[in-house]
Amino acid sequence: MTTIVFPLSRRPDKAARIALIACGDRPGKTSACESCSEKAEGLLRIACTEALEAVAAAVCSELHNGACAECTTKATRILAVAGEPA
Repeated sequence: MTTIVFPLSRRPDKAARIALIACGDRPGKTSACESCSEKAEGLLRIACTEALEAVAAAVCSELHNGACAECTTKATRILAVAGEPA
């Protein structure tokens, strides 16, 4: 049996949701900033490896001794979105 994997660019809904999570989604916010939107494809690729700490580090802008708690929570949500069926 052959598995066909579509390029990430064919999954814009996941990328947009991941960008919004990384940007800090909240009620009323409908889109991510340009920076988070640009990072979304990379975050999705990292999330597909199920590496929580790597996703959290990629999201966190204040990385000192590991990602902060807020970014780790965002990473957990990003992993959940990445794991959803296409």
